[in-house]
Amino acid sequence: MTYKIRLSFLWAIVCVGLLVVSEPGANAQEIPLPKIGIVDVQLVLRDSKAAKSIRPEFDKMRKAFQKQVSEQEQQLRQAEQELSRQRAILAPEAFTQKRRAFSEEARKAQSSVQARRRLLDKSFNDTKNVILKNLIIVAREVADDRKLNMLLEKRFVFLSAKTIDVTEEVIARLDKRLPKLTVNLVETNQDAGKGKN
Repeated sequence: MTYKIRLSFLWAIVCVGLLVVSEPGANAQEIPLPKIGIVDVQLVLRDSKAAKSIRPEFDKMRKAFQKQVSEQEQQLRQAEQELSRQRAILAPEAFTQKRRAFSEEARKAQSSVQARRRLLDKSFNDTKNVILKNLIIVAREVADDRKLNMLLEKRFVFLSAKTIDVTEEVIARLDKRLPKLTVNLVETNQDAGKGKN
């Protein structure tokens, strides 16, 4: 769906450009000539000071999360092996009861992992959105200063002149506006309850 919208948008730009070129006298007064700039949003999200400031913190959080998941998986494997060993010596009813308890413990562990993963993903997305909101403000300032009437994201442009790429200027202004960012990892009551075993 978004691909069709982007393709339609690019096609509209080409059509407007053809109209302006083919009938300069009639359309030049009605439609302003496009003054276009290009911004590499992915580069901004990778190279801005704010993005770089949160990367070590997120890496640390991911490693801690992976360590917790691995420890939890190891504990469940050990519990399952112990249950398998007890199968021969336990009465069928006792084994069934222990098997149900193990299944419930495994389900709770899985819910806990999913809740922690959602929390980590939400924190990452919230932080990224802060950068994007500030990027929009800074990009608008650059467009106003350069008297651009259109800014396009670089990944949607097939070919362009390097002179219309304003990414470095956008990064420089974003670095001044938002030099550092902290990760806000706030658990909701629901996630906090699920995360504890």
